[in-house]
Amino acid sequence: MKRVFGKKKDPGPPPPSLHDASEAMDKRVDHLDVKITALEKELKGYRDKMKSTKSPAAKKNLQKRALDVLKRKRMYEQQRDQMCNQQFNLDQARHGIESAKASVT
Repeated sequence: MKRVFGKKKDPGPPPPSLHDASEAMDKRVDHLDVKITALEKELKGYRDKMKSTKSPAAKKNLQKRALDVLKRKRMYEQQRDQMCNQQFNLDQARHGIESAKASVT
């Protein structure tokens, strides 16, 4: 007889553990740190160019580029901080689960 709601789903891969999720977030945070350091180097280059530039039009153009880089850097820093907070929450949940398991047994 056929089922009314279809057949059972095939069991897929096991869901990622909290430890795996925390490690993945750590890798993403490291990747954001690399991006932030690259933008800091770019900002330093723009600062040096602005000091040596005499033309006001070129200086204004460099300021605009530096401002865009600074905005991107701030965005990446906010993303990194948000990821760190999420990772902290994951670690706290994992610790709570581990302590609950330890107290049960």
